[in-house]
Amino acid sequence: MPSILIVDDEETVRATFQDVLEAEGHQVVTASSFTEAKERLEARRFDTALTDLMLPQESGLSLLRFAAERDETMSVVMVTGHPDLSTAVEALKEGAYDYITKPVSRRALLVVVERACERNTLLREKRRLEAENEDYQRSLESKVRERTARLRESESRYRELFQETRRAYEELKEIQEKLIRSERLAAVGELAAQIAHEIRNPLGAISNSVGVLRRDLDLHGDDRRLLEVVEEESQRLEGIVADFLRFARPRPLHKTPQYITEILDDLLLLVLQEPKGSKIRIEKRYEPDLPQVELDPAQTREALWNLLINAAEAMPDGGDLHVSVSRSTKGDDFLEVVVKDTGTGISKSEQEKIFQPFHTTKADGTGLGLAIVHRVVEAHAGETEVESEVGQGSLFRLRFPVTSNEPKPIEIRR
Repeated sequence: MPSILIVDDEETVRATFQDVLEAEGHQVVTASSFTEAKERLEARRFDTALTDLMLPQESGLSLLRFAAERDETMSVVMVTGHPDLSTAVEALKEGAYDYITKPVSRRALLVVVERACERNTLLREKRRLEAENEDYQRSLESKVRERTARLRESESRYRELFQETRRAYEELKEIQEKLIRSERLAAVGELAAQIAHEIRNPLGAISNSVGVLRRDLDLHGDDRRLLEVVEEESQRLEGIVADFLRFARPRPLHKTPQYITEILDDLLLLVLQEPKGSKIRIEKRYEPDLPQVELDPAQTREALWNLLINAAEAMPDGGDLHVSVSRSTKGDDFLEVVVKDTGTGISKSEQEKIFQPFHTTKADGTGLGLAIVHRVVEAHAGETEVESEVGQGSLFRLRFPVTSNEPKPIEIRR
């Protein structure tokens, strides 16, 4: 039910307006002055106000301004018995909804009140919808922020999951490669056993026969040289068979505390005695106060020898061989041995294969030297890395754990 405030200093006008509007179902409150109207407006809320332009104490325009400050949605209709266009325009500028003159007919009163109440209803509905929209916008923004936070959290979880999956894949790939190597070693082991049985016996007979011939025959010139060639090739074949057996059937590790620099010093002296080492300049750089490392001395010596000889062979015309030992950049739990040469270098495609058994680029190589290096370091729970560029030389990095770890035996299925 619309509520109407009627403000007029004439009692008959107030009563007439009240009777007409209440007959139409409106709730009507009256006031005879600005002060009384002000009290009514402060006490409650009205849909529409009809106020005389001329009131005691203050004008109807003052009441219009006060009403607008209290409730912007309330429609105010100005009523006057002295029509004046300038006054009407001023009232409308101040925010009045409409302007009617006395005497007011019943129809005119009802029409203007109905329109004013309708405007009031629409304004309040508009305000309600705007408020709901603001609430919805705030709720939507809150949901968007919440959803964004969830998406970021999900993205973070997915990123972590991706990294975990990638790490798991890398671990699985490494395990698979080890399994392939183990299976290959198993096949090599069987092959080595057959080689040892099928070749070593006749090879021994050949070597013994050559020894007898050397002792009993007085050979000269080409005949003597041919006999020496047979003896040399027999020894080389014996070395190949021995390499096969050492790689295919590795011995268990027997670790003892070792200074790896002492092993390197001994091996570097031997390299200089080799024909291929005569043109090589060796530079050593050892970090002071390095700890001992739990190593199998025989297998470690064999691995480092293979690595040093491989570097020397990469420099047939001579070059620089740099050998360093230091605590690893990965932490003090590892010692790092770096062997760097200025030789021919290794292509990217070859770097992926150099630690595989029987892979070689040398005409007289067996392809087991670097494979033994990798196996021995891995058995010590260490790591092997290579950096190389064709024409710029190669760098091999071996990491050995300082703390004693259980050996990693390579299982070979029989």
